[in-house]
Order: sequence, then structure tokens, then C-alpha cells
Amino acid sequence: MLQSQCHADVITLNTVINGFCKVRRIDEALTVLQDMLSGKFSAPNVVTFTTIISGLLDTARVDEAVELLHKVMPENGVRPSVATYNAFLRGLFKLKRPNDALRAFNNMASNGITADSTTYTVVVNGLCESNQIDEAKNFWHNVIWPSGIHDNFVYAAILKGFCRTNNFNEACHFLYELVDSGVSPNIFSYNIVINCACNLGLKREAYHIVREIKMNKLTPDCVTWRILDKLHGKVRTHNHFEDRNLSALYDRASLGT
Repeated sequence: MLQSQCHADVITLNTVINGFCKVRRIDEALTVLQDMLSGKFSAPNVVTFTTIISGLLDTARVDEAVELLHKVMPENGVRPSVATYNAFLRGLFKLKRPNDALRAFNNMASNGITADSTTYTVVVNGLCESNQIDEAKNFWHNVIWPSGIHDNFVYAAILKGFCRTNNFNEACHFLYELVDSGVSPNIFSYNIVINCACNLGLKREAYHIVREIKMNKLTPDCVTWRILDKLHGKVRTHNHFEDRNLSALYDRASLGT
């Protein structure tokens, strides 16, 4: 392309950088960035920096990622987006640096960048995977819920956090609290809690959640039935909705038997 004097635009260069980052050839990605900054190629945009920041963190090069975010981007008039911070937070949590991630989250807010539901999902997942369940709960109560920015991905992250530590009662409390507050969790959230009940051998509790699903006008899906099968030591490979025995299980659950 260059030999034919065809000038690559920023989209093409971002694709090249993304390819280098995916195969962990970060130094080559940085070389392309430097050429873009020097004027040899098109100027970098926020996607360029976001991609390289993510690549640097994937290879544990935290200091360089921080320098790009806090020094190089401002110097070149490129404002980080919420996607940039989401990538930065995700990378820090992946490296088991939750405290640094929370500081970065606070910096994000102070820089006038509004978090989105992806941001909150990343933070909750990261805290839970760092075994900081209480911090995740506080983050929900003090930050996420008051913001009004939350969706099924956020709910699922919190429920998975409770369930990975076998906090079944807290998971149920959180799920029912959502419903009482006017939120309508999707079937995936219910399946997470049902799976936790099944893993703990809590048959009655699992069926109770199935009843809650019906009361809230949702329909169990094939994942729901496969999870319930575990209570009976069965594994089926065909369509659960066509199975009479499983339909009977749902009827029993609805009747509370």
C-alpha cells in the first residue's frame, strides 16, 4: 500500500494495530502509533489509543498504558472515551490490581466521563473475581443503583459474584430486591441463581425460583431445564421443551410440590 503511494487512513491503521495487539506484538503496534504521532501517517484517534492501552495491559505493561492514558493522549488532544476507560479497568482487574482499578474509576468520574453499564459490569466482575464481594455490594448500593445506569449484565455480574462463593441467600435477596424495586431481570439472572441452588443440592429452593419465574411472566429456557436436570442426575441432549417429564417438573414447581 505504501509502495503504491496509497495513504492509509486511520481506520486501516487501527486495524493493523489491532492485529498486532491480538498476537501480542505490542512493540510493532507502538511503532505504528509513533509514526502516526510524528505525522508520517494519519493522526491517531481515540480508538487507536484504546486498542494499544488494552494490548499493553494484556501483556502486563501497566506503566506504559498509564502514560498513554494520562500523558500522551492529552498532549495530542485526544480525549479518552468511556470505552477507553472500560478497557483500562478491565486490564487492571485482569492483572489483579483492583485498588488501582478503583482509583482509575474515580479519575474517570473526576475527568467528566460518565460510566456506562459496561463500566459497572467490569468493576463488579473484577471485584468479585478478586474475592472482594463486600466491596462489590457497596459499589452497587453507593454507585450503581443511585446512577440509574444498570442492566442485565450488571445484575448477572453481581449474582455470579454471590454464587461463586455459595452465598445463595444473598443472591436470592438481591434478585428479589430487584423485582420489588420494579426491575425485571431476564431469564439469565434467574438461571444463575437456580444453578447455584442445584450445585448446593437445594431442590426445593430451585423449584421456588422456577415459580418466581412464572409469577414474573418469564418462560424457563432450555438452560433452565438443563440446570434442573442436575438435581435428578440426568443429562439430556434433546429439546427440553418437548420432553413430557420436564414439563411435569415445571408443573410440580408451579404447584410447589
